[in-house]
Amino acid sequence: MDEEIIYFENYDYASALIGVSHDGRAVYDYDLMVEFLMKKEKFSYEEATDWIDYNTLRALPYFGEKAPIVVYSAI
Repeated sequence: MDEEIIYFENYDYASALIGVSHDGRAVYDYDLMVEFLMKKEKFSYEEATDWIDYNTLRALPYFGEKAPIVVYSAI
């Protein structure tokens, strides 16, 4: 794999990075992204989910075919 992996750069979601897909896309855990914002920004759960849904997930199509993947826990 010679292509560069696209990571979220606006926030350091490194604590939510759980792997890289077989096609070289960064994979993030949604719940860990929420936890990160709750700790770093002192957001409530609702504020954190609103932020991620509006400012992060809506931007994914603009990343192109190598956009990061955000997964949700099955619990």
